[in-house]
Amino acid sequence: MIYILAAVFFLLLLIVGGDRGAVSLITLVGNMLVFLAAVVAMAARLHPILVTVAGSVAVNCITILYQNGTGKKSISALLSVGAVMLALLVFVFWIGGKMHIGGLNEIDMKSDLSLYYSFNIHVDMRMVCISMIIIGLLGAVMDSAVAISSSIYEVYDNNPDLGTKELFESGIAMGKDVMATTLNTLYFAYIGEALMLILYLRQYHYSLVSMLNAKAFLQDFACIVISAIGCILVIPVCAGITAKILKEQ
Repeated sequence: MIYILAAVFFLLLLIVGGDRGAVSLITLVGNMLVFLAAVVAMAARLHPILVTVAGSVAVNCITILYQNGTGKKSISALLSVGAVMLALLVFVFWIGGKMHIGGLNEIDMKSDLSLYYSFNIHVDMRMVCISMIIIGLLGAVMDSAVAISSSIYEVYDNNPDLGTKELFESGIAMGKDVMATTLNTLYFAYIGEALMLILYLRQYHYSLVSMLNAKAFLQDFACIVISAIGCILVIPVCAGITAKILKEQ
């Protein structure tokens, strides 16, 4: 059945997307290879954060530069994503230490214990959890950055007399629309993924406080909130960088 689903996906991507669909498919395969390489590197006991940073740079270049070219709007989006990801990496380090996130949650641990799996994998699970959060927010931040930089580029292309301030304000205005849809996308993606978990916790009569403090709930919730913060933060950053680059040409 998985082969049928994959075949339907690939056919629709190529039929509807055409040449752009083929480029998107190559980009997707490239990102999958980067992810597999990151998993192998972490399993080989390389530092998860260094692996994640290197992998994020590779994914950014593949997704933005290869898929959208090396024009000014792509460079603007790339720089914006890099700046936001660097800031969020520091923030995630801090918040991860405060929230004590990392490792297997209660439900996964019970399941693995019942199957007699060993927990001695010799990998810093706190660093892995931070890496998971960074990887999880990468797609949403890239999506917002590309949308904003492309919009500002089109505004400038049709109104080249606009100044840096006007372009920045246009980017902020368009970013608000992008933010609304992106935040809802993140919310529904989390609800769809966490629905079974929430029902499980309610079935065993977890109180609201206990549910919010359950590691199984907290780690996923932290990931989605940090992704939302990244999507909001990238709006002024991308608007400012894109406006500056376009007016300096």
